[in-house]
Amino acid sequence: MEGLESGVHRNCSGEALRIKDVSMTAAGGRELLADISFEVKRGDFVAIVGPSGCGKSTLVRALSGTLVVTKGSVILNGYSVAEMQNHYPLAIGYLPQFAAFHDCLDVEENLNDTASLRLPHGVSQATKAQWLRHIVGLSGLDSLLSQRCGTLSGGQRRRMALAEALISDPSFLFLDELTSGLDVYSDQEIMLWLRELAHNHGKVIVLVTHAIYHLHYCDSIIFLHDGKLVHHGSCKLLLERHGVSDITEVFALYQKGQASGTQDLPWKCPPIDLAYRNVERADASEAVLLKTAKPPYGFWQFPTLLHRQIRLFGREKSQIGLHLALIVTFPCLVAVFAIHGLPQVRTLTLSLQTNIVGTLQEQLFYLKESFHAASVISGLAMFQVVLLTLIGANNGAREIAKEEEILKKELRAGLSPTAYVSTKFLQIAGLCLIQAFWMAWFVKTICGFPGQIIEQFTILFIAVLAMSTTCLAISAASPSPERASLLAIYLVGFQLPLSGAALALPEWLSNVCRPFIVAYWGWSGYLQTFQSTRHYDIVKQSTHTTIADYRVSLIVLSLHVTLALGLAVFFVGRKRSLA
Repeated sequence: MEGLESGVHRNCSGEALRIKDVSMTAAGGRELLADISFEVKRGDFVAIVGPSGCGKSTLVRALSGTLVVTKGSVILNGYSVAEMQNHYPLAIGYLPQFAAFHDCLDVEENLNDTASLRLPHGVSQATKAQWLRHIVGLSGLDSLLSQRCGTLSGGQRRRMALAEALISDPSFLFLDELTSGLDVYSDQEIMLWLRELAHNHGKVIVLVTHAIYHLHYCDSIIFLHDGKLVHHGSCKLLLERHGVSDITEVFALYQKGQASGTQDLPWKCPPIDLAYRNVERADASEAVLLKTAKPPYGFWQFPTLLHRQIRLFGREKSQIGLHLALIVTFPCLVAVFAIHGLPQVRTLTLSLQTNIVGTLQEQLFYLKESFHAASVISGLAMFQVVLLTLIGANNGAREIAKEEEILKKELRAGLSPTAYVSTKFLQIAGLCLIQAFWMAWFVKTICGFPGQIIEQFTILFIAVLAMSTTCLAISAASPSPERASLLAIYLVGFQLPLSGAALALPEWLSNVCRPFIVAYWGWSGYLQTFQSTRHYDIVKQSTHTTIADYRVSLIVLSLHVTLALGLAVFFVGRKRSLA
């Protein structure tokens, strides 16, 4: 393809794809694929067809490296598919059945972001713009550039998905049900386009499809039945060997044989289509050198990801409204419970007096007042922290999980997990700054809390940030935003009872749980800001729970943040092997 610098091109020749004795077995031992072998030349357009459940999607995922084969080998230009993924991730394009985009961004924004994340840093802006114009023209997206991806039709989304894949100019395109759900005309249009891409630009294109109207546009057909390869060759030869005039009759023959329980089908073993397979074969040990570009390092991906994250956040109006509602209402809830400010602690002289009855009355009143004051002070401090942990859960719980499919797509193309998580962290850190400052200032101003506001803001900020990053790690580990939200809610729910501030816990349980409970460290640190006041004294005298030192609380919460970020990067990176 024209338009890119030579360092971005691939140099493929001869036999491009070789599959040798590939088998796949499911977890329960069920055989998905059985000893499949075939070869595909450079510039060929191949369709994989067969009855439902025959292993088509499994095979194309094995070819693309998104599934690891149980037995056998997949060789792309002399490299194993795993080596190709590691060294040349942009050489393989894989499109699942349903394309995933940021629907609130328009087509042009999505394509520009994709180009910045995939094309090497050395490619000039002029070359990049020229290449994108070429891709847009090739994909027929000229009139759709300003349209938001969420409003695209099924056919348009498929064109958009292919355009994204073509930006990195892959040598291999593996497409799963790309034409599913399209009308006959759109199906024909896509098939002609794929044929042109393969023939005119030297790509290997393998398409899984249920649509059988335009298979004659393919150079060859792979027909599967019960996970076995029964034919690899032209559509015409498939019909001749089965003695039928239409491919639907071939499907009927296999369905009939399967329904009757007959296993000894006359077409069981795949014939060799000499007209197609007569190609000069390269020695697999001699890998063909690919002049392919690697994606830019995470340092260069970071500005694009950050700019995209800012745009995404700005267009999620409902989420912005929820953040504002929580920021405003939660401090008001604290104020409701402390409407008259903190209880005033009487200064009593409990020296022995001649009136013993009077002295006892004073002592009882002091104890009652102290107990009430300690309860209110400790409760309000914990209330603030628990509300902020709830806000923190909202900050991070869905942030990565909601982009699961987009993230997998970008990881396959070389996205840096560290750069990706860093942009998410900066967003939630900014939210935490606003949330903690408003909580600290509002409560101190309206409720008359003593202590230094800077210290109170700092401990509240690091507490909400610790919970936010912990939930971000949960989001990275979860397969869906619903699962992540549920786990985050459970985590917040355990904060109060396991902190020991409200309920007395057995010492052994406190020692086990306390290091992991954000609310305990936030509560301790906040109370320590009262240390020079009588309020702190009466709380310390009235509680059986140890109040941790302010600096220790900051250090522990900072460790929570660091560990959670490390886990988030780990779980995002792990998705690359599962993509």
